[in-house]
Amino acid sequence: MRIVKVAWRDVIACNEWEKADTIKCPNIMSIGWLVYEDAETIKIASTLDLDDFEGKADEKPVPYGITAFPRGCVVSVEDVI
Repeated sequence: MRIVKVAWRDVIACNEWEKADTIKCPNIMSIGWLVYEDAETIKIASTLDLDDFEGKADEKPVPYGITAFPRGCVVSVEDVI
């Protein structure tokens, strides 16, 4: 599996009296093993189980700690290693 750096823009919601021009979507960066991607979604895992300790997977390693990004929020995906 590839280790990737995903740069993405987060959604923000405010419930105070801020004016629209003061609200900015933050730029965020996440790193993980790329486990899935299609035209709509990119998924990375923060943890890999090398032995399948639960004995439920068909393939090893088993990815856990999944973060799913809607493609529309993703700025870039770059290989780390």
